[in-house]
Amino acid sequence: MFKIAIIGRPNVGKSTLFNKLIGKSFAITDDTPGVTRDRKEARAKLGPLEFMAIDTAGLENKINDKSLEKRMVEQTEIAVSDADLCLFVVDGKEGVTNSDQHFAQWLKKIGKKTVLLVNKCENLREEIFDKEYFKLGFGKPLGISAEHKLGFGELYEKIAPEIEKYEENFSELGVEDEDEKALLQIAIVGRPNAGKSTFLNKILGADRMIVGPEAGITRDAIAIDFLYTPHRAANAFARSPLNRGEPDAQNDPVKIRFIDTAGIRKKASITQKLEKLSALDSFRAIRFAQVVILLIDANSPLDHQDKALAGEILREGRGLVFGINKIDIVKGDKEHFLRELRKDILAALPGIEGAPIIGLSSKTGYNVEKCLEFALQTYEQWQTYIQTNKLHDWLKAAEAKHSPKLYKGNAIKLKYATQIKKRPPTFAVFTNHIKPLEGSYQNYLINSLREYFDLKLTPIRLVLRKSENPFAERKEKVFSKKTHKKK
Repeated sequence: MFKIAIIGRPNVGKSTLFNKLIGKSFAITDDTPGVTRDRKEARAKLGPLEFMAIDTAGLENKINDKSLEKRMVEQTEIAVSDADLCLFVVDGKEGVTNSDQHFAQWLKKIGKKTVLLVNKCENLREEIFDKEYFKLGFGKPLGISAEHKLGFGELYEKIAPEIEKYEENFSELGVEDEDEKALLQIAIVGRPNAGKSTFLNKILGADRMIVGPEAGITRDAIAIDFLYTPHRAANAFARSPLNRGEPDAQNDPVKIRFIDTAGIRKKASITQKLEKLSALDSFRAIRFAQVVILLIDANSPLDHQDKALAGEILREGRGLVFGINKIDIVKGDKEHFLRELRKDILAALPGIEGAPIIGLSSKTGYNVEKCLEFALQTYEQWQTYIQTNKLHDWLKAAEAKHSPKLYKGNAIKLKYATQIKKRPPTFAVFTNHIKPLEGSYQNYLINSLREYFDLKLTPIRLVLRKSENPFAERKEKVFSKKTHKKK
């Protein structure tokens, strides 16, 4: 798909323009300069035109080699090299700055096709295009207001010929620009500095995300599409009980959309507006994901915030995988450490039974791929559907093994079970008495379901429903008795 990179110095309105083009508030915007750090991509639309928009970090002129700003600029450079067209955004209220001139020279040196946009021009009739904008060397600038979507018609006229050329080239080559909609969305969440971006970089095999010793580098939730290669994907699916008897499915590539999120601290610690926006963005990523990998720092395992995050993931009904990061620096018996941690997690979160807990090291790559394999298996189980006749067999077997106690001297009958939803698997068991089954017997049925259908990795929901007497609401017919005397 045709890619357009939106570039410029900090606080000129790049993320606002990005959000308007994709039609939703995907990138965090604020008056504070330098909000965006990593590059962010999403499908955009302008009239009938469809393309991939790339939001980038603000370009900084004066930086040192080891600074965070240096890493941010490197991400922008990658976005520019990957794009087919650049939208160079400058501030119409401040005029051309030295930084604008510096990066205009940089763009011309690269030779990338560029359209100059002068943003924050709410009054388009005002004559703002004096000689200083032409000096940037990109021809006549285009005045827009990203906030109010002014000048977007003229922007369409600038972009349309470039996309048409791109599509003509692809048609001549016989290449189809396929819809790369992700099959599976996996969100990577955790506290600040838990190693989320390093973990994702290790999977991708590239420094896609900015990483460093500074806590809270990632601010936006960054979505990255990745095609998991067949020979690696097969390892995960081959062990999935749902794929037994389907060897051909194991060789298909797996499309994954990873979502790297900002570190989430407990609410009481979040005071700044930007951090609040980042936290909201991370929770939104959890809601839209199918599987969530919760990374926990082995140096301070099972913090209160880790429990709160796991609880939120369960409430949303998402598949959950625990990645205990930095396991390489744990002293002593690592297996014993993980066993004790599992006990602590199960004690704190009883509903978490079955969630994989893997010790890994994002830095060295130890067990990173194994963590991803568990995420794939969890996803397979998370979207399971079980036929009612099979659930009937399970319910009879579960009742025969452990029948419910009498209630007020009467037998409790488990009438039948059915699956009312998948993602996650949700079942209803119909009975004549609900209350005495709530709690321990309900948990027994859930655990029995896990064992019977080999659903040990996914969350399972089971609700109890009253099985009403279908004749209960009918009025009783009273028949009069006639006494017949013998003659």
